[in-house]
Amino acid sequence: MYIYSRSTSLIRISNKIHIASAAHSLLDSTSQTSIPSITPSRTHSITHTHSARRGYISRTFAYKEKEVFDQSLKLLHKDNAARLRLKGGEEEEEEEVDYTYFNREITNRLVDRLEDVKDRDFTICLDLGTPDNALLASINREESLSGNGGGIGGVRKIVQLQGSAVMASLHEDEGAEKSSLGEGVGKGPAEAFRVPDSTEFSLPLPFPSDTFDCVISSMALHWVSDLQGTLREINRVLKPDGAVFLAVPGGETLPELRSSLLMAEQERDGGVSVRTGPYVSVPDVGRLLQSSGFNLPTIDVDEVLVEYPSMFVLTEHLGRMGESNGSTQRRTEGNSVNKWLAAAAVYGETFKGEGGEGVTASVQVIYGIGWKKHDSQQKPDERGKAGVGKIGEDVRVEQG
Repeated sequence: MYIYSRSTSLIRISNKIHIASAAHSLLDSTSQTSIPSITPSRTHSITHTHSARRGYISRTFAYKEKEVFDQSLKLLHKDNAARLRLKGGEEEEEEEVDYTYFNREITNRLVDRLEDVKDRDFTICLDLGTPDNALLASINREESLSGNGGGIGGVRKIVQLQGSAVMASLHEDEGAEKSSLGEGVGKGPAEAFRVPDSTEFSLPLPFPSDTFDCVISSMALHWVSDLQGTLREINRVLKPDGAVFLAVPGGETLPELRSSLLMAEQERDGGVSVRTGPYVSVPDVGRLLQSSGFNLPTIDVDEVLVEYPSMFVLTEHLGRMGESNGSTQRRTEGNSVNKWLAAAAVYGETFKGEGGEGVTASVQVIYGIGWKKHDSQQKPDERGKAGVGKIGEDVRVEQG
């Protein structure tokens, strides 16, 4: 049993792009190839809108021994994306582009939930894989409302587990000091320390039990093959009555891209292949939190609609975010430019943006909160212990 709510929002991206070179960048490859040139200029606007519910692809967790994702490939994706950002992109680009907009927006929404927990400071926090150093920036937006110091949620120290050292170094503060927690990466109301040579998804986690007041992971756990084992490790390293805050893409993510690629492949090849990773569904997240030992699970969902000028800009941004397909079942050959051009044509005609311009991409973001067991937490009444009375037995009528 878990609490569930749903909301929708819109992000609009306005870019210019060189179509031919962008089409070439869509060819899936496991090699360290540079992403071709674009000249983007991005504008942001977020408004409330409505969208019809779409079908989704869900993951199953029946067998742990099967690797769903290629972790070495995902590390390569993140490193390549970070290196391009560090050198300012390709030589032809006229300006540096911020590709962190989506991760930062979702991380801000997740961190805002810390302040919803009244009379509680999460002093020491584990950041599990959140990209772009977005968690530190989000927590340091404001000081704690409790007045006890620290950033949002009373967080004073953040320990980062980030597999890509290149990605983690993008936003480091060179003046940050080292400590026993790790290498200093940032200062402010909250300080952050990165565990050197760490891999965020290697189990067991490299910490003693009962270490952290909270564990936060934003837009990272969707690349974990053993999500059940990871959540159990999170539970272990939390202090009693500690909390986990998660944000992951859900099963209704990128249905427009999936269906466009499916139609193009069916028309050109007579078959289909895995083009996006399998995602968790809302019931998956609730069940996984409960089966991993968390109490009082709360689930809510945002459907974020992002508008791009074309499918090519969408896939370019996915690559620059380090979010290229990392499935072990991905197709590694037969990726012709003609097939991608066909998919882009289908996408542009079928999923137009507002006013008929550009295209729309839907991302379902599932937020999950769970608490490590503690005697102080609310408990349900034991079965058969609830009092049963007769209707009206407590009613008294007095006549004057």
